[in-house]
Amino acid sequence: MRFRREVLLPCSASEAFDLHAREGAFERLAPPWDRLEILSKTGTGLEKNSTILLQLRKLGFRKEWLAVISECSDGVYFKDVQVRGPFAKWEHKHAFNGVDASTSILADEIEYALPGGSLVNSFARGHVQSILERTFWYRHEITKNDLVLWDRYRDRNPSKILISGGYGFLGSRLSAFLRAQGHSVAVLTRSPKNGDVGWDPASGMVDKERLEGFDAVIHLAGENLASGRWNDQRKTQLWNSRVDATKLLVQALEGVKRQPQTFICASGIGYYGDCGDQRVRETDPLGTGFLAELCQAWEAESIAAESFLDRVVRLRTGVVMDAGGGALREMLPLFLMGLGGALGKGNQWMPWIALEDWIGSLYHLLMEEEAGACNLVSPNPVTSREFAKCLGSVLSRPAVMSVPAPVLRLMLGEFANEGLLSSCRAQPARLESFGYQFKYPNLGDALNLTLGRFPEGSSS
Repeated sequence: MRFRREVLLPCSASEAFDLHAREGAFERLAPPWDRLEILSKTGTGLEKNSTILLQLRKLGFRKEWLAVISECSDGVYFKDVQVRGPFAKWEHKHAFNGVDASTSILADEIEYALPGGSLVNSFARGHVQSILERTFWYRHEITKNDLVLWDRYRDRNPSKILISGGYGFLGSRLSAFLRAQGHSVAVLTRSPKNGDVGWDPASGMVDKERLEGFDAVIHLAGENLASGRWNDQRKTQLWNSRVDATKLLVQALEGVKRQPQTFICASGIGYYGDCGDQRVRETDPLGTGFLAELCQAWEAESIAAESFLDRVVRLRTGVVMDAGGGALREMLPLFLMGLGGALGKGNQWMPWIALEDWIGSLYHLLMEEEAGACNLVSPNPVTSREFAKCLGSVLSRPAVMSVPAPVLRLMLGEFANEGLLSSCRAQPARLESFGYQFKYPNLGDALNLTLGRFPEGSSS
């Protein structure tokens, strides 16, 4: 059986080839709805005989997939072939054909067969073709987005970037993007691998020698707010993982000889507290509640770096929409069963942002040398009820259930009030003033992308 899909790209064939050859490119293009883990790699880039060993997880089952680059012609094409895995046969050719100096066509051509013989292949053909269509539609969308950004900053020198929380949900996705853009990325982690920087906020340890020489530090580390019922002990853990850890990192950066120019620190829209229907921008005052106090203290520690670094950026991030992690991934099982719905009365505003716009806006702030507090949210917030209706529609499932506020408070305590039932109609005022153009400002488009729901009428 065969599959083919083409996409027009805003660059030359050799430039498109080079993007696919960079470190991080494979991870960047992996669909977020697939549970895919890279176990090992051999070789570098797309050189012939390079291998990659993957682990696929579906419905509780795990399957390894070993592929090898069997053919490669720089700037023209490469082919990967399955050595072992879920298919009886898999040969995937990526062909890059120039249209002119600034435009090319990428053609993905796959020849495959399923185990089980001709009857199984005939019966499952439509299902497999549908999976491939949505997978490569997603891959082509990401490829186009990334090439637009690469072209915009093609004349900039690559940066050396350190990310705390770089193996987490957001950090790992950001790291893959930055590496695919040609930057060098290391992770600040308690379990350093080759090239990483070690630290342990609980004991106050940072490897200061390895902290030298980074152009930018992006600080995303922090305990998951929704990972447990809030009590005094849990709130202390949240505080320590954000406020105390940021203080430790800033003090360490102050002491290095070759300091970064830029420090980007995570924060959250919890800074504004419960705002009801009021639109809030970065100039609006601090709200009330534990989350607001936490964000204020968190940001205060990052602001301390302004005394010795060129610029500091504070990211007040909303709910990041991505099927690979975060809130959306937690919601999906219920919604897929038709049991999803609004939280509480459902009229509270939910500031959200597509993962692609979270990455894109952060990169804009990094490359355009902006500073200060920025709301990383879509310009089109939705209520909890509107969100449930939209997600149900994308999944073709009913979404009429609701979780009463008293039940949420019983289950989650204080977090229910501040994290799920509070209303924040945040606006990305500074991002828009900086000229950032949202790729997925509408919730339906963002959900279609991350869930691989190929929109009717879409074409490459």
